[in-house]
Order: sequence, then C-alpha cells, then structure tokens
Amino acid sequence: QGDAAIIVAVLDTGVDYNHPDLSDNILSGYDFVDDDDDPMDPESHGTHIAGIIAARGNNAAGVSGVCWNIRILPLRVADATGASDSARFAQALDYAVANGARMVNYSFGGASFSQTAYDAISDANNAGVLVFAAAGNEETNNDSIPTYPASYDLPNIISVAATNQNDRLASWSNYGATSVDVAAPGVNILS
Repeated sequence: QGDAAIIVAVLDTGVDYNHPDLSDNILSGYDFVDDDDDPMDPESHGTHIAGIIAARGNNAAGVSGVCWNIRILPLRVADATGASDSARFAQALDYAVANGARMVNYSFGGASFSQTAYDAISDANNAGVLVFAAAGNEETNNDSIPTYPASYDLPNIISVAATNQNDRLASWSNYGATSVDVAAPGVNILS
C-alpha cells in the first residue's frame, strides 16, 4: 500500500488536488505551463494517472491506487491540449528531484532527441530517481524508431508499453525488444 515517505512526481497536465480520492495524498506542486504554484489539471489526464498511482484505498470512494499511502507531487508540464516540451520537462524533473521525489511518471513522448531532457534524466539518475516513461502510442518499434524520453539510453528510465485486458500489447502501443522494459495495463483502466 506504500509509505507516506515515498514521493512520486506526476509530470503531466496537472492533478486535481481537490479530488476526494486524491487530496489526502497530494503535496504542493508547480505549474510549469503558467509558471505558478497552481498545478490544477484542466484536461484530466494527469488526474487519471495520479489516481492509478495513489488513489486512497478502503475509503468507500472512487478507486484504489496501486500504492494508497504514497504522496503525489503534481507538476504540470502539458497544456490543456496535452502539448509539452523538453524545457518544461527538464525544469519539472529538476524540481521533482530537488523536492524529494524518488520516482517520476511522464506519460508523453515524441520523436525528437533533446539534450536538455537527456541531461535532466541523467542528473535524476545521479540522484537515484527512477523515471517511468510511456513507450509511445504510434504502434511502432522503439528499437528502430525511438520515442523520447522512453528511448534515452539511461539506466534510470523504465520504458512502459501498454497491454489490454487480454494481457496482449494494446493495438496502439509502441514496443521494442531492447528499448521497452515492461508492459502494464493501459486499456479500459478506471481511475
């Protein structure tokens, strides 16, 4: 069920920190899109991710996250359309490391290599922080067509493909025998 001493940073569209199934597990975060201390989620993607990770359990409300008792550090790096960039990602990752996150979730990616993002993840590695990154949603093999940040060759990146309810690769998920580390449920997930 997790431990309140463990902080997971969610770099996403923000998190609804008032959500009754999440509010007890939310720390004060930051909005790198609007450059303020209000990482409220205008799109709901980040709230969905935070719920999967840390929605409170045994409270007769909503769903139960994987680790009911950990803390979520909400860091808004994507706007309401889901657009993000390497500069915001790197700033947020540095912020997460400086504020005690032991793990970071980033469910976005793209085809462009960014030295800025690479360096931020390398710095996170030096601090002992894991970065969980989506393998991508283009139905391609990351071994031949990389998706970043999941495809950076760094030891602290866990590249995650998506599976369906039949424990098969989701039809839209990227894959890769050497570049994707694990697959996790990603279809019809309630949060």
